[in-house]
Amino acid sequence: MIVLPVQLYPATRTEHPGRTHEVHGLDGGRIKHRRVCEADGQEVPYEQVAHGVETPTGTVVLHDDDLARLPLPARKILALVGFVPVGSVDPALFHRSYYAEPYGPGADRASALLATALARSGRVGVGKIAIRMRERPAVLRTGGSRLMVHTLYWPHERNEPPEHRAPAVPPTDRELGMAEVLVEALAQDAPPELHDEYVAALERVVEAKAAGGQLEPPAGPPQPVDLMAALEASIRAARRDQQP
Repeated sequence: MIVLPVQLYPATRTEHPGRTHEVHGLDGGRIKHRRVCEADGQEVPYEQVAHGVETPTGTVVLHDDDLARLPLPARKILALVGFVPVGSVDPALFHRSYYAEPYGPGADRASALLATALARSGRVGVGKIAIRMRERPAVLRTGGSRLMVHTLYWPHERNEPPEHRAPAVPPTDRELGMAEVLVEALAQDAPPELHDEYVAALERVVEAKAAGGQLEPPAGPPQPVDLMAALEASIRAARRDQQP
């Protein structure tokens, strides 16, 4: 086994400027959630909260020190079991992303070596890692010149897709050709820059409500149009946007 000491730092965050909080709709007072024991009706302080597992004979209570003794081989290390092509990992299973920063003497050189080797191979490492008392599959890949770790959902955590219904009328060769032209017209070497319009829209609603008014309701969903007409209009728009 090759041991590479690293520290993990979350690559994403759930906080964003447009976050709202729960309030009482009648007076605007903040709503607070309390932990209440169903056995005695008393509010439970956070330091007294434990974990429970239901068994045929009752609830088994587990404390943090019990979970700390779980016999997980992957605790605090990413145990790699192999290297696979980048595209072979189902994107639907990705859970969370972390930056894997080298930790300890000599770890920076070993990390750079592994990152370069993975980039040249076009492969990612696959294994397991235990984070916050939970073991998950994980992928080790390059993110530029650094390493990144992506935890995955277990296959049994993925929902089955809905039943696929084939179109009553299959696409024609002309329609397929137009769709391919549209894809080529919008082809780019890197994902385009996107903007979160939700925050700006929320600010407009808040300002209008604070001033005692309200915004006009948004327009309804677009109505179905002829597929070929929509493709042709999209191609014209894409070509017009690409002109200098």
